Amino acid sequence: MTPEQQFLFDLQGYLVLENALTPAEVTHYRDAVYRLCHERATGAEQWNAHGEPTKTIRIPRPIERDPAFLEIIDHPAVFPILQTLMGEHLILIDNDVELSPHHLNRNGWHRGCPMNGYSFEHGNFHCTMVKCIWYLTDIRKGQNATRIIPGSHKSLIATPPTDSDDHLPGEVELEVNAGSVLIFSEVCLHAGNRNPSDKTRVNMYYNYGPSWVQPWEGYRASPELVAQTSGVRRQLLGGGRIYSNTEEEARELYR
Repeated sequence: MTPEQQFLFDLQGYLVLENALTPAEVTHYRDAVYRLCHERATGAEQWNAHGEPTKTIRIPRPIERDPAFLEIIDHPAVFPILQTLMGEHLILIDNDVELSPHHLNRNGWHRGCPMNGYSFEHGNFHCTMVKCIWYLTDIRKGQNATRIIPGSHKSLIATPPTDSDDHLPGEVELEVNAGSVLIFSEVCLHAGNRNPSDKTRVNMYYNYGPSWVQPWEGYRASPELVAQTSGVRRQLLGGGRIYSNTEEEARELYR
């Protein structure tokens, strides 16, 4: 992480990296998400005349279903940042992809882990859980933009009640371009949003923790997938030891 990125992450609890994916990568992964969703939602009534879903489709564990999604878990645009935030030896907690078309529902404000899941001490970050949201479409306000409260990863004041439209003081809606990735501490208050537009939001979600954290229920990598991997990637899938001393040692141990 650059000094600026470290300052901003500690200040607000998240970073947005523009152009983390090339236009070719965006197309590659967006096509893969649609392919998986068509395999899951096979009814003609689940797709409109423009080839978009009529309801939100979320596919868990895409890394088990298409090799394209396994490539993201240690993507060079984010992996060194994740290692700075959680230590060199990480584990993948969960992974999903999603198509989110027009809808008027909002998911409530939440945290993925308690307030002791973030600190910065003696020049080092200590994060229990960090999530990456990869955006495969341009997103503006009114198109299901991610909502987040900057700095809430360090707030020790009780969260005030939301207003009648589920708003909280200080919230922002993140407008992003396709190819961007949001990296945020799961201690940060965040929430889903409405999509009153006719645009389908296409996202990939990858959630990480230090090596001693366990995957969410149902998200542990299969033995077959672990056996196909080596080095740091095997460590990420939970196929290695909890600790190793160096990345070189990890590559040797888990090859």
